[in-house]
Amino acid sequence: MYLKNYQVEVVWTLKQFFQKAREGKDWVASGEFQKLREKLGAWDWVENVLKEMNVDYHDQSRNGLGELYPRIVMKVPTGGGKTLLAVESIREYQTLFAQKRTGLVVWIVPTETIYSQTVQRLRDKSNPLRQILDQSSGGRTVILEKGQRLTAQDIEENLVVLFVMIQSVSRLNAKESLKVFQDSGGYESFFPLDGRYDLHKKLLDEYPNLDTIAGKDSIAPQIRTSLANAIRVSSAFIIIDEMHKVFSDMARRTIDGFNPQAVLGLTATPKEREMNIIVRITGAQLKDEEMVKLDMHIIPPSDTRTNNWQAMIREIKKHRDELEKKAISFRRKSGIYIRPITLIQVEATGKDQRGKGRVHSLDVKEYLTQIGVNADEVAIKTSSQNDIEDVDLFDSECPVRFIITKEALREGWDCSFAYILGIIPNVESDTSVTQIIGRILRQHNAKKTGIKELDESYVYFSRGQTKEMVERVDAGFKNEGLEDLTGYIGVGSGAKTSTRTKRVGIKKKFQKFEPAFYLPVWLMIDRGGRKRRFSYEMDINASLGFSGYVLSEPAIKSIQDSLSKETHRRIGRVVTLDEQSKEKDWEEQFQENGEKEIDVDYLTRLYTETVGNAFLARRVAESHIKALRKRITDAEFKESFGYIASELHKRLEEEKRRMEEQTFKKYLNEGQLVLAVSDDDESGYKIPESDEIDPSMRGESFKYYLFEDVDFSALNKYEQKVARIVDEQDNILWWFRNKDRDKWYAIQGWQKYKIRPDFVAAKKGKGDKLEIIYVLESKGEHLAGNEDTKYKKEVLNLMTEQHRKKKIVNAVQGELFKQVNEEAEFYLVEQGKEEAEIKKLMK
Repeated sequence: MYLKNYQVEVVWTLKQFFQKAREGKDWVASGEFQKLREKLGAWDWVENVLKEMNVDYHDQSRNGLGELYPRIVMKVPTGGGKTLLAVESIREYQTLFAQKRTGLVVWIVPTETIYSQTVQRLRDKSNPLRQILDQSSGGRTVILEKGQRLTAQDIEENLVVLFVMIQSVSRLNAKESLKVFQDSGGYESFFPLDGRYDLHKKLLDEYPNLDTIAGKDSIAPQIRTSLANAIRVSSAFIIIDEMHKVFSDMARRTIDGFNPQAVLGLTATPKEREMNIIVRITGAQLKDEEMVKLDMHIIPPSDTRTNNWQAMIREIKKHRDELEKKAISFRRKSGIYIRPITLIQVEATGKDQRGKGRVHSLDVKEYLTQIGVNADEVAIKTSSQNDIEDVDLFDSECPVRFIITKEALREGWDCSFAYILGIIPNVESDTSVTQIIGRILRQHNAKKTGIKELDESYVYFSRGQTKEMVERVDAGFKNEGLEDLTGYIGVGSGAKTSTRTKRVGIKKKFQKFEPAFYLPVWLMIDRGGRKRRFSYEMDINASLGFSGYVLSEPAIKSIQDSLSKETHRRIGRVVTLDEQSKEKDWEEQFQENGEKEIDVDYLTRLYTETVGNAFLARRVAESHIKALRKRITDAEFKESFGYIASELHKRLEEEKRRMEEQTFKKYLNEGQLVLAVSDDDESGYKIPESDEIDPSMRGESFKYYLFEDVDFSALNKYEQKVARIVDEQDNILWWFRNKDRDKWYAIQGWQKYKIRPDFVAAKKGKGDKLEIIYVLESKGEHLAGNEDTKYKKEVLNLMTEQHRKKKIVNAVQGELFKQVNEEAEFYLVEQGKEEAEIKKLMK
């Protein structure tokens, strides 16, 4: 097996380290060191070795015997050949540090997928990785799994590589770890016979951290015959994959307790200020060595207004089929077999999750078979169903071409035949997308084919915006250790936040303004004068009626006229690895793929999303298709059905929005709906008394911020600018950043989703008293003018109008003479105008 240039450098670094480490350890054990012991004091030989190699020393490690040992980490991105580098590290460790061919290596892996893949490869004596181990051991390599019999003789005579799962060695996972730390058969040869209490005591003197049934101070000392104890007495070399997952204080103590001679961790995302990082492999190095499939093409939905996941699947099928044709042609010329595989991420799995409004794995499998895919070519990989278990996906006889998953392949699964990723969950809300991006990056055989399409990767998504998808890819690259390749892709994505939180209260100097902490909300008033919180489901949705909705003549004519103007072009995005590492725009001709048909079921599904009632949606869909077929030929209808369906659905959505607004304003005009300030816990709203913030995210201090500290993790760059402007106003009394969480301020308008404004600011009047509260929603310039922004502006303007008409109601129900502030107005602040508008309000 030929090493890549960067892998050669890594092996050279390992050689240097293990050579120096052996020399350092030997010197500390030598008589020369003992002579200088008083002068040198507590000499840390590991620190000295790392200093010689210009490695920052953060992690001092002592095993359970109190001995210093090296715990080093290699940063290896996805597709960088972690298994190969781990095997090479065993060779260099055995040759230069252990200086023997035999011994125990404990290889700890994070997932079942990595576990089975690695064990399978290393057991195969024809595999180059196994051959490296055999060279190191002189052909005496034994690959074992936890639970298999292990003897002291095995370790004395062979190089034993023992695989265990992370959960098995973590004290945090009691159920799994007990199997490692408790008594079990198969390890008796490491320990004295049960009745030889003298020998048990002697072994405990040598290894005092062994787990015991009875301690050495008892009359009858007894050591547990456990795997953990067998490792402790074997001077093991420990390799840990995904090292960042076992780097808590407790996890490190557990690793220390195995009495290792050395520990090597591999991870794509090391903890920079906590680990001894001896090797850093960059994304650029992988790119130079043809290790990853890039460019990565991000292909948006054909119509962003609908969730037409079926159209995405049809397009993916055609694309995958085209890739396979190229792969077949490539095999004829090169003899190298490639079978392009598509991963499809769904919203739901499991038998009890189907039919609950989310796209299920079985929905996708059924649809694939409907459009001509053989059922044998489709596999499902979930926590409860694993169709690819024990399947060699690289076998030319393997039929699998589509793998459907939700989250089961987020990490630890790498198949270089995976070329296309299809994402059905909304990319704007589903963060698991960032973990699954790396699954299609690995380049087959770590070598370009010379065929452009087979040297690149492809991401399709059915819901969300391209900007959001680019940000997910950016975060995914960082998650895979390829952050140096993302360049300027996305804005502020992939930021790491601390899991620690800090609770902060309202500043004492502002607590006297408590009457202004009650903010206006919409209340419904029944015939008896009782007030309750306005509800979209109860008061709007329940009142909507679609049975009488028919297509108007102008609507029919508009659709008919637009068919001749319909464009089939759309903009995609390429994540590329040029010298600047920037993404670039990429445009392609789009045409709906698959069979052309008038699909009433599809239109019904779209309508059901809006109407809610599937039977009513079917009736309305059929009536609309019938009306259009009188004016449009079947050929035109079939050719442009996807476009027509999205236009019809768009008009239904518009009708729904019209009815929602009409119903809301009817309630308002008839006095059934009021904007009110209430101290009632059920119907009113009060600003929280405290906030939980991320203390690791620091920024500038704000003099007039309501709480004792600011949560900078909740502020993007534009919002930070708005915050500075607000804080600098002469007449600002106090302000705070509202959050998108349950206990924070939300406005229910006539549409289903709630408006969660960004800022609440109190303006100072005469005598430093409160004059008015301003509720501000800030919008970046890229969002100005879209439907969402227009709706928010209309709702906020209506609420401001209520204040100016003196119609904000005082609905205090508690103390008889309790005062609450009724002076509040609501504004949408657009980017580019923020300073002028805020100054105008605070004048």
